[in-house]
Amino acid sequence: MKLTDEQRERYSRMLALRDFSEDNMDKIMNTTVAMLGAGGLGSPSLRLLAAIGFGRIKIVDRDIVELSNIQRQTVFNTDDIGKPKAEAAAENLALMNPEVHFDPVCVSIDDENAIDVIRGADIIVDGLDSFKARRAANKASLVLNIPYVFAGGVEYYANITTFIPGQTGCLQCVMGDAQDNPENTCALVGVSPTLLSLAAGVEVNEAVKIAIGRKPDLANRLMTIDTSTLSFDFFDIGKASDCEVCSKPIEDHIEEKDEPSVTQLCSQSFNVSAGKLMKLDLDKLAKRLDSSYHVDRKKRFLVVTIDPEVRVTVMPAGNAIVKGAPNAEAAVKLFRLVVEGKD
Repeated sequence: MKLTDEQRERYSRMLALRDFSEDNMDKIMNTTVAMLGAGGLGSPSLRLLAAIGFGRIKIVDRDIVELSNIQRQTVFNTDDIGKPKAEAAAENLALMNPEVHFDPVCVSIDDENAIDVIRGADIIVDGLDSFKARRAANKASLVLNIPYVFAGGVEYYANITTFIPGQTGCLQCVMGDAQDNPENTCALVGVSPTLLSLAAGVEVNEAVKIAIGRKPDLANRLMTIDTSTLSFDFFDIGKASDCEVCSKPIEDHIEEKDEPSVTQLCSQSFNVSAGKLMKLDLDKLAKRLDSSYHVDRKKRFLVVTIDPEVRVTVMPAGNAIVKGAPNAEAAVKLFRLVVEGKD
């Protein structure tokens, strides 16, 4: 595809690079990226992906914008507080680069939906905050044969690598049975915005190389960043011959579950997801709830105020953020009440 004059101007500084051509730019513009997470890592990654001009970006996030996010999640503005992150990010990024198609997906990635959510992407970029979600993304990467750029960061430390199905190991090879440590979250130990920007830059650099057909620098290598000492290290990694994930076939089907899943977020709200991707009719839902609760119908989501302290934000895919619930069980009950109409 021949670039327009406006596109040549927009991407002129990329095109001026000595080893970058219009053909490279065309490949990027025809690449779809699944950005998993729009938070600390996802936010700066999204700005770079959009500015560089990736043709389509799936923005997958389960949370809503909180005041504490703005310090490091630079894709959001203060006016976005209370909005689903995926929706707010898509709106803001479209103002920066209308050439890009943004596809906000407001769900929590898990084993039941990862393949459906990621399908159609050419590259997966990691902005997740849990090993459970990353393992689901890793399996989807292998099933769909999509490169997966992994990153994780907290406090002053980050790890980054790139997994290419059939050419490198996978997340399980490197991380094994590592579990999330509830005492080592960004809410408790903090996270440096400069760390996240550095890690995001490396992730997007890997995505660019994959998109234009070059070997990513972090295939079979793990990069570590420590911004407390400004140190960068690299370690050779590889495929584990006995890996229980990538050393045996993975079926492109996972039995759907009937029960909602619930996760407590850093904001202390709860994310509740249906057992499968849904297509809720928000207008119909708002009409049903309007006689009992205060319902604020937004363009692509619904905010239901149960009482002054409890609010449920509902997205079309059957994902909800429950704010003010005392525990996970209460959050699920509120989800059933609002989304399913069950007491």
